[in-house]
Amino acid sequence: MYNLKKITQVTLLLALSSTFLLQACNGHSGNAPKSISFQGYVVHGINTYNGKPIVDYSGVSPLVPYLTASPAVNEVGVYQEGLDYSGTISSETDRNTPVATTRSFFDYFNPEGSIELDTINIPLGEIGSNFLGPDFTSLDKRVTPVSFSESGSEPSLFRKKGFVINPTVRDWEKMSGKMSVKEGENDLYTVEITFRGAFPNAIYTLWDVGTLNPLTTKESGYAIPLGGLPNIVVTDENGCGFAKLELKYDLSRPCEAGARSCSSYVSAFFNWDNSAYGASAAATWAKAPTGVYGGNQMAWPTSGTTLIEPQNYFHQKSHGCKSGNHSSGKKATL
Repeated sequence: MYNLKKITQVTLLLALSSTFLLQACNGHSGNAPKSISFQGYVVHGINTYNGKPIVDYSGVSPLVPYLTASPAVNEVGVYQEGLDYSGTISSETDRNTPVATTRSFFDYFNPEGSIELDTINIPLGEIGSNFLGPDFTSLDKRVTPVSFSESGSEPSLFRKKGFVINPTVRDWEKMSGKMSVKEGENDLYTVEITFRGAFPNAIYTLWDVGTLNPLTTKESGYAIPLGGLPNIVVTDENGCGFAKLELKYDLSRPCEAGARSCSSYVSAFFNWDNSAYGASAAATWAKAPTGVYGGNQMAWPTSGTTLIEPQNYFHQKSHGCKSGNHSSGKKATL
């Protein structure tokens, strides 16, 4: 004979457990503060991977042209020996080929401008850095640091030990990351970002790229340093970077008509020239040197409809760079 009281208790426990699990999946429980997490996507430019879009923004930001540009606006290319332009990275690209500088970003945003051809289609480590000296009179005057192993016993310009000088496409695509946004008190939002598999001892800058007046005739794009200046993250010797910051707005706010703004994605911009440029991602905007001095390596989409799965899932539950735990995540099946 069945015990009706016990059956009722078990049923109630299962119902409560189901409610708790549903609330946990939605990122909040009851009246608890809103909390949401985003997986990062490896990118080769603005909303592009392997020459194809990552997110469909047509329903939320249809009038921001670079989000849906065809062909896409690349920020890195693949090295092509003997040519004065780099190739577009695609699914057919040999992943052991060096990543190279590209003029795609420059040509899109400054089509009437001129660019130094000797800065295009070269491995990233050859672009060099500014230097303190009388001969270096502009941002385009550069000197190439040697590796740590090549440095001598006297003071000289060299890169830190472990810095990846001329990364390949495979190196570029090892990165994984997670971004979490939590609602706090006084209308403040805490944002935590952790990424792994990035380049060791390297400078990254964080950016909020979004839309003003979405879904109106006044719609336009914006790009600002995430969390204010400085927006710099320096990775550790294992290629891990972490940032915790506060905002007065929600990165996951709806991208809808009537909104003053919405975020399209947050990005981690790799400054491969070992420099940071304040509120401009890479030196002067007029010369649009993104693709020459640096480029976005990872994006966390916050609006629109994603079209692919993240290339590498970030499985670590907590944020931060703890020693001895630097897995870049399991490769996703696309």
